[in-house]
Amino acid sequence: MSYLQKSVSVTVCLFLTLGVSAQSKDFDFTKSMDIFMSAVNTLRTEYVDSLSTDKLIKYALDGITENLDPYTEYVPAEMQKDFDFQTTGKYAGIGSLIQKDSSWVIIANPYKNFPAYKAGLISGDRILEIDGQSIKGMSVEKVSNMLRGDANTVVKIKVLKLKTGKTEDISITREIIRLPSVPYFGIQKDGIGYIRLTSFITDECASDVRNALKTMRATGNLKSLVLDLRGNPGGLLREAVRIVSLFVPKGTLVVSASGQNKSLAHKYVTTEEPVEPDLPVVVMVDNSSASASEIVSGAVQDLDRGLVVGTHTYGKGYVQNIKQLGYDAQLKFTTSKYYIPSGRCVQAHNFTTRNSEGGVSFIPDSLKKEFKTKNGRKVYDGGGVTPDVVIKSDEYSPIAVSLLRRNLIFEYSLEYFKKHQNIDTPDKFEFTENDYRDFTAYLNGKEYDYQTVSEQLMKRLINSVKQEKYYDNAKAEIEKLAEFLKHDKLKDLKINEPELVALLREEIIERYYYEEGRVEAMLRNDRQFAEACNILANSVKYENLLKP
Repeated sequence: MSYLQKSVSVTVCLFLTLGVSAQSKDFDFTKSMDIFMSAVNTLRTEYVDSLSTDKLIKYALDGITENLDPYTEYVPAEMQKDFDFQTTGKYAGIGSLIQKDSSWVIIANPYKNFPAYKAGLISGDRILEIDGQSIKGMSVEKVSNMLRGDANTVVKIKVLKLKTGKTEDISITREIIRLPSVPYFGIQKDGIGYIRLTSFITDECASDVRNALKTMRATGNLKSLVLDLRGNPGGLLREAVRIVSLFVPKGTLVVSASGQNKSLAHKYVTTEEPVEPDLPVVVMVDNSSASASEIVSGAVQDLDRGLVVGTHTYGKGYVQNIKQLGYDAQLKFTTSKYYIPSGRCVQAHNFTTRNSEGGVSFIPDSLKKEFKTKNGRKVYDGGGVTPDVVIKSDEYSPIAVSLLRRNLIFEYSLEYFKKHQNIDTPDKFEFTENDYRDFTAYLNGKEYDYQTVSEQLMKRLINSVKQEKYYDNAKAEIEKLAEFLKHDKLKDLKINEPELVALLREEIIERYYYEEGRVEAMLRNDRQFAEACNILANSVKYENLLKP
């Protein structure tokens, strides 16, 4: 057989194999769909109780998406409004957080300059009726749905006012609510600018950051910048690219995405001239910084455009798309992985392989690969973004956790708000010794409890000693030690006074100055932020950290 004949033979065999393979896949799909529809129809017509087709299909799709990754989900028509809010940050309503207060629901935090705020509602106002219907005993979710509606429609509510104790009837015109992505920015000491970016879910995020930069630059005193992405769960990839473009040259590769469908592969480069091409930058992150936050922080790190400070990021390296399925139903699904400029992917979990319980595992260190930043610094894939300077955040004490969970710090802030018409500005307000004594007196009779770390360890020790059958011989000593380690609330209130005062101060400031004031107040006791400022204040240290 000649070489040409062999080549033709091999080519024909290859095409036949590919054709058979494609036909096999099509047959498997058709067969599976026939089985699936047969099962659905059998359950719909012969199951012991009546089942709607809509419900069966939702069960099936929920089962499919639950076994893929946590970012893939089926969204039926009835969940559309909540989904729109999660993905766009916009909804039509009165613009306020609400929460449960015994049998009622109260205004927790009205957003500044939105309808609830303009109508005079304040934190602590109790909602009694909505459009003539009593809401006593209703869930927060149900009350929230009643307050939402179409823009430019009126909702009538009856409230019990916190400060006067009187009931008032208030008519509020609903508006489109866009939560601010930058609740606070400002220049701190030594000309260090600060921008708090809470999400990337609206298409105005980059514009908000740009405007904050320009406003601070206009003061003539901006020398460096802290971009705070802690707690930011991410959102729109294009907004992440636009934010990076504020600091790097036009045409710079920020991120690329690719997956099974090669037609969806894309490289994202900056398309605008930078606003601050030379400004020293520190990006702050933590374990809750994910997705678009990791694109921004990872790109800044890979391009050696600035430093990343804080704790390890979450590790979400997947990109999602939304597909309309018809009849107002949607599918949000993962289409690709993204890769930041060094070529690494930050995805930390492996969803393709699961253990016997269905759990997923972290990508092990042995499978992580080394990459290089623009300057040649070593970075790694497979586990989020590791900061250039790791600074652990302070952990709350057990008594602080208990008071926060029981809502007692929030509730006390309402008592303080009720008694004090005004307070000093967020940068000057102090919660005094007398105020703290009043707080401890307020806690008398309140239900809260906790276990200290020592008590938890003591409990484990007792269990171990009992298992090893030493308990009876050492019972007296063990009980004496357990009693000695038993927590004392009054003692713990004194020991943890600085921490609790800071929490109380922040909560009280938010009652008067809203979220903007709270962020400003939090910076006063923020150890991670203080370290970021120290790095920016020391230009030699900053430059050395950017070297290989």
